[in-house]
Amino acid sequence: MTDWRARLAVRRWLWVALLLSVLVHLFGILGDTLYLLASNSTTRGESTPLRKATQHLAETSFDDLLLPPELEGVKPAEQLVVSLGLPPPPKRNVAQAPTPTAQPTPAPTPMTTPAPSATPRPTPIPTPMPTPATPAASAPATQLASAPAALAASQAIAQATAPSPTPTARPASAPQDGAKLAKGFPRNAEIVYMYGPVPATLTWHVEHGRYEVSLKGSLLGRTRELRSVGHVTRDGLRPDRYTELRDGKMRSEATFDWDKPVATLNDKGEQKEVPLRPGDQDLFSAAFQLAMQGSRLQNPTFTLFSGRKSYPDVQFSIRGESTLRVGDQQVDVLLLRGTFQDREFDFWLAPKWHNMPVRMQARLGNDGTSYDIWASSMRLEDTVVLRPALSGQQDRGPH
Repeated sequence: MTDWRARLAVRRWLWVALLLSVLVHLFGILGDTLYLLASNSTTRGESTPLRKATQHLAETSFDDLLLPPELEGVKPAEQLVVSLGLPPPPKRNVAQAPTPTAQPTPAPTPMTTPAPSATPRPTPIPTPMPTPATPAASAPATQLASAPAALAASQAIAQATAPSPTPTARPASAPQDGAKLAKGFPRNAEIVYMYGPVPATLTWHVEHGRYEVSLKGSLLGRTRELRSVGHVTRDGLRPDRYTELRDGKMRSEATFDWDKPVATLNDKGEQKEVPLRPGDQDLFSAAFQLAMQGSRLQNPTFTLFSGRKSYPDVQFSIRGESTLRVGDQQVDVLLLRGTFQDREFDFWLAPKWHNMPVRMQARLGNDGTSYDIWASSMRLEDTVVLRPALSGQQDRGPH
């Protein structure tokens, strides 16, 4: 009887283990674009009240992000050596050096007067007198002796002027107003979004005229990543590749050949080519293209690409403004919405933070999983502008 109960208990544990394995497997295969929990994210956009837009997208400058024309195609230097220090001891100042030493020369005259009184020893030790008598020879020696002291003094001066980094480091430890941020579009940004209960970290980085934006998160040990890389041009972003990764492996991808011009979509090995037009974007570069262009945009229209599909002639327009609770702040935002048939792409941009997207939505129908992600924290360059909500605060929602 005891053996029968033991076998029954083992079978129950086996069934539980099998059920957990199936659930983990389902979590790994469901979902297409972000992660896997879309329980309450697909209907929030409809409940967000909008009012007539009274503000505009911020004036932004991204000239500093461009690669100068003369440097296009030039490989950047891998090493840069900078030498800091004092200039060599004075070349012509040596001739001017006797002027300060000319003052000690009258000093020996009072020294010679005590010499006769000190007759016990005929210390005509005016033998040191010849040394000051030849100031030209002693001047270089004094200058050489004072060179290390001058170097130490210059280092002390450099250290005294060095504290300039510390004031810039202090704002990084506390959220800033955004009005204090530099006007230029940031080279580096990090935004942590919440997709339901799952955090996902977005990183933006520009170097040598190239950009990379990546959104990465994980659930139950499984990782998802969306990545867009390309160039920064006078017309904004020009994507080269958009990739959807699952557990580090490519699931779908769009590559952009601007010379042909053709975009190649690769969905699990099935490839097809789609014509490209200037200004076309992928799902992630579009948000930063809209943010960088700012107030220069006038109802832009372009094709949007995912790794699986293309959505031609998506026209974006400002649909209104709202005040959202993101992280620990209430932020005024503008909603830029693009539509393609029954699909919608929403970017909620914050003018106070270089038009950064504090919320992104997509309703893709049968083309993929709809998503709605909200910013929880944000760092622009070295400045923290948004922190996660405190316990007891509302995590998200309109104000």
